[in-house]
Amino acid sequence: METPQQQKEPTLNSRWQALLAEQPKLRIRNAANELGVSELELLLCRSEGVQPLKPEFGELLKAMDPVGDVMILTRNDQAVHEITATFNKFTVAGKGAMGLAVGDIDLRVFFNSWTHGYLVTENTGKITRESLQFFNAHGMALHKIYKTEATNSAAWDALVGEYLNPFAEAPVLTNAPAPARRTDPGEVDVNALQEDWSKLKDVHHFHAMLKRNKVDRQTAVELVGSKWVTRLKRSTDDVLSPLDQILEQAKASQCAIMVFVGNPGIVQIFAGTVGNIKRMGPWINVLDKGFNLHANTDGISDWFVVRRPSTDGTITSLEGYNAKGEIVVTLFGDRKPGNPEPEHWQREVAALEKRLCV
Repeated sequence: METPQQQKEPTLNSRWQALLAEQPKLRIRNAANELGVSELELLLCRSEGVQPLKPEFGELLKAMDPVGDVMILTRNDQAVHEITATFNKFTVAGKGAMGLAVGDIDLRVFFNSWTHGYLVTENTGKITRESLQFFNAHGMALHKIYKTEATNSAAWDALVGEYLNPFAEAPVLTNAPAPARRTDPGEVDVNALQEDWSKLKDVHHFHAMLKRNKVDRQTAVELVGSKWVTRLKRSTDDVLSPLDQILEQAKASQCAIMVFVGNPGIVQIFAGTVGNIKRMGPWINVLDKGFNLHANTDGISDWFVVRRPSTDGTITSLEGYNAKGEIVVTLFGDRKPGNPEPEHWQREVAALEKRLCV
């Protein structure tokens, strides 16, 4: 039985509603941070509209094709990446640990981080939105799939009906681990790192190279030297962020780019040109049909142009990291494996380096 003191304490839901009254546009992830809980804990405090899914996430995504257009959303603390398109032959490999979508929906999925899934129905008063939302063991949202006006409703309902799990027990969430420790630069054999870096044959071998050298990604980027990496100025009162500048350059020249945003459970990718770019306070936004990007550049503390060798020639990226040393957003020139990097992208990056090199 609750004590009189416990009865007086506001519930999590009431605290959330009070917060929304003060900040009506506050997103659930940010509300959870302010309330000191995980996003899933906050979602589950609702009395209705949240139904558990079977933990068969790879099979669910493989069954998405007939549903037609959906809006998929992947985010981390500083960036939100949204694509509206149709799934096409999602595949699962690595004994179910890895998932892959290639096409208008382009994903790299790491299912070992996917623990909980829910059908979420939200009634805003004007419209009712349905989404499939997936979380890790700590309650962090990894990926969301929203039904749109163009979605095949019958196929959506059939898929939801197949994967709902009415017998699921309430989830037991574990505490999120402390941020990964950055590698002490003094512990890194820089000569070995430089040699290993110079021998890369494929950008997909990069993470294995970091592991061999026992170094985190940002520390490797900081140590490998100017042959491969250029540090850029971050945004100030007088200088736009590197992301603002490369997006505006790509818009002006119609240079096709690839934009990667991820978290521990997934990487989501856009490929194409950008057009409608708007700065709103700390956020730089791409608001195009089929692709939206929202990046809080105030939270991106370090920017680098990074070059890696490959059998297709040098591959160049623009990379932004947060204060924890986590990769936030990565941009490449649009290309297919087996093809060299477009000279158009190389010119845009060279112009960016000339303007913002530290």
